[in-house]
Amino acid sequence: MSIRAHIKAWTPPAIVDARRHWLGHTLRFGDAGDDWAAAGRQSSGYAADVIVDRVAQATREVIAGRAVFERDSVLFHEPDYRYPIVAALLHCAQANNGRLDVIDFGGSLGSTYRQCKPLLGGVRELRWRVIEQPKFVAVGRREFTTDELGFAESADELPPSDVPALILVSSVLQYLEQPHSALDRLLQRRASHLVFDRTPMSARAEDRLCIQQVPKSIYDASYPCWVLSRPNLLRRLAAAGWDVLGEFPGMEGAFTTPSGLAFEFRGFIACKK
Repeated sequence: MSIRAHIKAWTPPAIVDARRHWLGHTLRFGDAGDDWAAAGRQSSGYAADVIVDRVAQATREVIAGRAVFERDSVLFHEPDYRYPIVAALLHCAQANNGRLDVIDFGGSLGSTYRQCKPLLGGVRELRWRVIEQPKFVAVGRREFTTDELGFAESADELPPSDVPALILVSSVLQYLEQPHSALDRLLQRRASHLVFDRTPMSARAEDRLCIQQVPKSIYDASYPCWVLSRPNLLRRLAAAGWDVLGEFPGMEGAFTTPSGLAFEFRGFIACKK
């Protein structure tokens, strides 16, 4: 163990968290009203072209073998599997005789696909289709499309499949002006499994709007972000015929806004009843 790692291991978590916050290495959330447009005016926004370029360059590094995977344009050089997602993928494949059709809503340039791929060797037939913003789709189609991986701007563009899909929704709904409408449209696809990950949820009965500050170590930006009501979301899914099999914590952790809104990033796995 290096000296730096040894010191970190013995440093109290509260001090580590405070240092990360001071250095700008953690997410921060401020309170906002109920108006999405007003929250947008309070945010700095971000340079979309810069983000797409950074994610594309990081993806090229992964494909070239100089990193294991990327997330939010940050390169990782050691495997870090999201085992709940992998378990759901394998469960879906097993239910469909080894065939797996994934609709990855907000999947960047295939980040989760490459992160999970090493553990999907037993899948006989894999089709992974990312739904993203037009600029991501353009780059994805130009550079990163394969026999397994494809890109589309909406679910309406996806060809029909004879295998019920697994819908993956990871770190995306909270950044949409109307997250529930977007989810309802997505769930109109024929799907047997639904996986949420990295989604901020609270125990309150209503969604709350915040302003999220991105860590400076990634890029300097802030934008509106919904904290979804977990009870309301679960009721909506149950009413739509989904059975939640299990929940798991998100990697981002728990937060509290200045007004006292407590929430945490969570995920869960659901199957169609």
